[in-house]
Amino acid sequence: MEITDKVERINQQYLKSAGGSVSASLKSFLKKEPVSDWLIQALFTGPWLELGCGQRSLFEEGDDLTFGLQKKEDLYGFDLSDVAIERAKAHGRLHYQQVDISEGIPGGPYSFILDGHFLHCLGSFPELFTTLGHILRALKPGGIYAGEVMTIHKNISFDSDLYYDYDTHILYQGDIPIRTLLSAREWEDLFISAGFEISYFVCQASIKMIPTNHRREPMNGDPECLRFVLKRKL
Repeated sequence: MEITDKVERINQQYLKSAGGSVSASLKSFLKKEPVSDWLIQALFTGPWLELGCGQRSLFEEGDDLTFGLQKKEDLYGFDLSDVAIERAKAHGRLHYQQVDISEGIPGGPYSFILDGHFLHCLGSFPELFTTLGHILRALKPGGIYAGEVMTIHKNISFDSDLYYDYDTHILYQGDIPIRTLLSAREWEDLFISAGFEISYFVCQASIKMIPTNHRREPMNGDPECLRFVLKRKL
C-alpha cells in the first residue's frame, strides 16, 4: 500500500472518532512492577518517545502513572496520521510530530520508547523487521522499548470481513493489510533476531485485543495481549 493511501485511510478513522484516549491496558502495564521501577530509573537519563501516539499520548497521563513523569519535559509523540498529530498538539504537553516510523526515527537517542499499539499495525513482516531495526538504533545503550502487541492463539477467530493469511502473518480487511499478527513464540524470535535483549515477556491470555475499529466489545476469539520490555544491549 502506498504511504499516501495508508495515511488517508488512518486519517479517515481518526476523523470518525470523537477524541483522543489512551489504552487502559497499556497504562496499567506501565504502572506495574518491575516495569515501573525500570522507568523510574530511566526517567531523567534521556528523552522518551511514544510511537503511534494517536490523538493523545499516554505520557499525557503523567500524574496517574505515579513514577514522576509529570516532572519530565523531553517527551515526544510520533504518529503517521497528520490528523491525529494536529489533535494531539491541542494537549500542549509533548513534542508531537507526524513521522513514518518505517522510514526511520528522528531525534534521540531515547532512553525509553513506548509502543502505543503501533507495531502490530504494520502491513508486512519485512516492514516489521526493518522498523524494529530503526527502534533499536534510536535507543541509547541500555535503553528500554516496551509495549503490547496482538498475538494469535489456537482458538483465534476473526470477524467475517477479515481474512488472516497464515503464510505471511497478515490480517486483511478486504484487500487492505491492517495488521501483522504473530504467535508469542514468533514475536520472541523476531525480537531476538532484531538484536534486542528481552527483560520482560508475558502473554496476557485474559486480555483480548480487538483487531478492527468497528467493534468495541472484545470476543473470546480475538488476539491475545503480549506485554514486552526489550532493551538495547550495553
